[in-house]
Amino acid sequence: MSPKRGSLSGMLGAPAAAPARLPSRPAESQTPEVRTTELQSTDAQTPEARTTEVRSPRVPRPRQREAPRPAPVPQTPALPKYLRLERKELLIWPDQITELSILARALNRSRRGEGERITQNTLIRVAVALLLSRARELSGTTEDELRGSLGLPD
Repeated sequence: MSPKRGSLSGMLGAPAAAPARLPSRPAESQTPEVRTTELQSTDAQTPEARTTEVRSPRVPRPRQREAPRPAPVPQTPALPKYLRLERKELLIWPDQITELSILARALNRSRRGEGERITQNTLIRVAVALLLSRARELSGTTEDELRGSLGLPD
């Protein structure tokens, strides 16, 4: 019976034979820790059991970790800003996302096309710069205490 016109079965050739199976490797145990061999002693001419140890490859001890060095900041002014920045994931409160979005839109409207576009990320970078500039004033063990030490409302 001939295949139907336009069917895929007519376009496919005969099925290829399955590749030959590779011979299976004989089951060997893991590298033994101790092997026993019998050697002929030259002095007494009697068999003597001798034990030899097989050591696993020497694994170098891990070096003590040095403090991570900060990645060098690219000094190429030709690179666009987004390629000079580091990516960092941020978890913030939903109302903060809303307020950041509203503020970014308002600032973009007021710039009337001048300067660079202001995004939520722009505002977060400015907030981080402000926080770092006031680092000496920062104290506390909770988010609320840290905010309070800077005089920020809840």
